[in-house]
Amino acid sequence: MMQFAWKMYVKYAWGQNELKPLSRRGHSTSIFGNAALGATIVDAVDTLYIMGLVNEYTEGRNWIEKSLHFEGV
Repeated sequence: MMQFAWKMYVKYAWGQNELKPLSRRGHSTSIFGNAALGATIVDAVDTLYIMGLVNEYTEGRNWIEKSLHFEGV
């Protein structure tokens, strides 16, 4: 289930805070404000690591390193 959820997030909402599964669209208006901070990525990387999903973990970690910025938020 984790791999499936991650794959759908990557496909439909990469970099957004969350995926709306029925509409298959990314969404960033929530408790995180309007900024697309990749909240799902930040939240998921530890689980991906613990589950041994190395490729998915690396993908998320690389996004955080290159794209997670709080300037202007």
